[in-house]
Amino acid sequence: MKQILGIITVIMALVGYVPYLRDTFKGKTKPHVISWFLWTLVSFLAFGLQWSKGAGAGSYANFTMGLICLVLFIKSFQNGTKNIKVTDIISFVLAIIAIILWLIVHQPVWSIILVVIIDILSFIPTFIKSWEKPWQETLFTWLLSIARQGLIMLSLQSVNIVTILFPLYAFIANISFCTLLITRRRVIKADK
Repeated sequence: MKQILGIITVIMALVGYVPYLRDTFKGKTKPHVISWFLWTLVSFLAFGLQWSKGAGAGSYANFTMGLICLVLFIKSFQNGTKNIKVTDIISFVLAIIAIILWLIVHQPVWSIILVVIIDILSFIPTFIKSWEKPWQETLFTWLLSIARQGLIMLSLQSVNIVTILFPLYAFIANISFCTLLITRRRVIKADK
């Protein structure tokens, strides 16, 4: 059953990001270059840590997300948000410091905590951009990510702090981000 749930989370990632990729290629969605670069790293780091601690099928979606994030990072150079702010640079530098610490630590619990911190810092540029321009994100993708993270937690073959922390954080982060998008879209009307 866990294998099936793991495969479903991969399918959900692929299905959920088809509209995001489509909107990005059309220029409607504007991925933030810093966020997507860091999310590429974080997805692969989380996959490696989860896999090493026995997450099994529960780690499949993070590997898939690493590939999707890589495509979006590359595409963000053409169609993304590149107006870098001081807060973006601070987030980036802190995330890189956290990555260096992660490489030094070599302790799975502290490593996954650092991965979550890196992801939080990675989200800051996208949160700020989306506060100002909430229509530049594909809401469906983020909503489906909430469900995907819930299934990831159910598909973990071994549940421990290293395997559960990242999907639990991502579940909460996606709820927060969707709330931001929905709330701000009520205030800021779509560009025509």
